[in-house]
Amino acid sequence: MKNSVFHSIFNLNWLLTPVIVVWLLGCRANAPEPAIIINTKTTIPSQAALVSVQPIGASTAGIVVKLTSAVGNSDWKLTVLPVSGGGTFLPLVSGKAESLNLYSLNSLTLSGLSVGQTYRMRLGFRYNDKDTLTVERTYTHTAYNPWKKLADLPFDSGEFTGAIVSLDYDAQRSSNVVRVTRYADAEKWQTFDYVYERNGWYPGNPPIVSVRRGLIDYVVYYNGKDRHNFYGLGYQTDELFPGKYVYLRDMFALLPGAGSYVFPFYEGEDGETAYFTTTEWAFFLTNNGSPAMRGIYAQFEQESRAPLPEKPGILATFSIGETGYVVNQVPGRQPRLFAYDSQRDIWSRRADFPGPQRSRGVGFSVKNKGYFGLGTATSQQGLRDIYQYDPATDTWQYLTDYPGQGNRYPIVWSGLNRAYIGWGYESQTVVGSAGYRLVGCTDFWEFKP
Repeated sequence: MKNSVFHSIFNLNWLLTPVIVVWLLGCRANAPEPAIIINTKTTIPSQAALVSVQPIGASTAGIVVKLTSAVGNSDWKLTVLPVSGGGTFLPLVSGKAESLNLYSLNSLTLSGLSVGQTYRMRLGFRYNDKDTLTVERTYTHTAYNPWKKLADLPFDSGEFTGAIVSLDYDAQRSSNVVRVTRYADAEKWQTFDYVYERNGWYPGNPPIVSVRRGLIDYVVYYNGKDRHNFYGLGYQTDELFPGKYVYLRDMFALLPGAGSYVFPFYEGEDGETAYFTTTEWAFFLTNNGSPAMRGIYAQFEQESRAPLPEKPGILATFSIGETGYVVNQVPGRQPRLFAYDSQRDIWSRRADFPGPQRSRGVGFSVKNKGYFGLGTATSQQGLRDIYQYDPATDTWQYLTDYPGQGNRYPIVWSGLNRAYIGWGYESQTVVGSAGYRLVGCTDFWEFKP
């Protein structure tokens, strides 16, 4: 049945209740951001969420809506209209519903779309038999779709971000299995292995290091073949001292046939780290810190490397071969791109990012191209655009929008032929309010350009 028939119509008032409200984000000064601190006791997925919109035909798109048990089948309504030109609501036809215990994923098909046209989608829902809320999202229809929706992992507490790394030991580094470790609470890790061939999540082995936020997890290859997996760093917080951080310096390495703590401990400055890897090295910079850079070799040696040519803001990184790339996001100006030649220890400035200014954008690489996007605009509105960088021509071009829900702090992994993106938080536009909600996301995607 069409959406306009099988959902009840109700008044959509903006009523805030502690059950679903996480952070209300209004416009604020462009001050540097610290490392993320999210209260895991209050940050939960919304009772209803527009998870994804992606093209499935020249005039059709597939939509997934998440519903918890707090929202009945007749307590929500999705409407779609062109942003310009008015007109009637576009037809929506319901499809299958997938139950994942904590919530259900409901598929719909949207038709009557035109390539290049932008549409406004509004999802309203009622919960607790009395309170209502409407959230809004725009979608521009396109014929290009490099995205494949993968299995959700149902969870509704803890952090909705984490450290992701490939577990593949094959020479092609196929990324058929990746591991994600997330902070569940101050005493517990949660680690899951995603198996691509089964499209499923399975319990994994948690890290040996103490529980912390901001865990980093990466792989380098000694002599180009011996797989060395490093994880650690991050920071801890204390609810008795809001906004205070204890930055940790310990790391653990899983080597062929052995495991070891890394000595010496990390010798870089305190702060939220941004890093990229080459074959045998990992290189660390500090968000909103000094330009200093630290390198850690596959066999634990550390050394100072050439500093970033300017003071860092919020950094996004990716690697192509032995070259690392850093997008420096500083409030009030276009993000700048720098390339680091790890063989010669030399930085060079490359073409500035041409898209909208933002903070907390993310970077990754696939097939010798770099990608940067997502994050939030200066207004705190969530962004989903992704641009492609070609190092051969030093040029950027807009490529695609992320079809999923999250736009801040997603998990992102780069591969030879594909990337994975998912989870994180959505900076969600609320109809009738100048603010934004930050809600947790659980969807997971393959990007294969």
